[in-house]
Amino acid sequence: MTIEDMSSPAAAAFARERSASTLLANLGAVLEGERISVGAFFDALGKSGLGLTILMLALPSFVPIPGLPTGVVFGAALAILSLQVMIGADQLLLPGWIRKFSLPRDPVVKGGAWIAPWFRKVEWMLRPRLHGLSGRTAQFVLALPIFVHAVMILLPIPLGNQLPALAVIAFAFGLIERDGIAILVGAVLSVIALVWNTAIVFFGAELGMIVYRWASHATGLF
Repeated sequence: MTIEDMSSPAAAAFARERSASTLLANLGAVLEGERISVGAFFDALGKSGLGLTILMLALPSFVPIPGLPTGVVFGAALAILSLQVMIGADQLLLPGWIRKFSLPRDPVVKGGAWIAPWFRKVEWMLRPRLHGLSGRTAQFVLALPIFVHAVMILLPIPLGNQLPALAVIAFAFGLIERDGIAILVGAVLSVIALVWNTAIVFFGAELGMIVYRWASHATGLF
């Protein structure tokens, strides 16, 4: 599926809609076909603003679809997008292998409908405030932590995707609603995510060494 496969009214409505909850609740009316390509999704989101694009690319890593390498694909997409924002690119582009990756339509539509009410509750609490933390300059500053989180999502760290993805989602909501408080929440979650994943890697390495020593000792007994 490409962006041209969408009907003109549906594509236009998709591009204009800035409410993440409404967009998620109506994915079924916008996306057609049995599978949805990342390229088509990205093209449509690109017209809706950077914050919404970041949000939708972070969601599959927070609520993964079983059996699909969503962490690798969407983590890579987030990393590439954040790097382009850092260098001030006028147009955000994805490489072909990511654009061609597709997801089954039903889990995407059902997942969007399931999470939409939760997002609606979050949106109700958001409003424009602390503009210095959510304006144009903030996009360039936030590109760095988003890149770091994207790398963490890419890495095969057990239970390591959700917290980085949640931090990126908070940043995205802050950019969408121009809410500096949401940006601050994302910053706090970023620190927690970094500590959490560092602990997993460290203790995982320690556990591996303990198992290795135990196995070496047991082997030496025979």
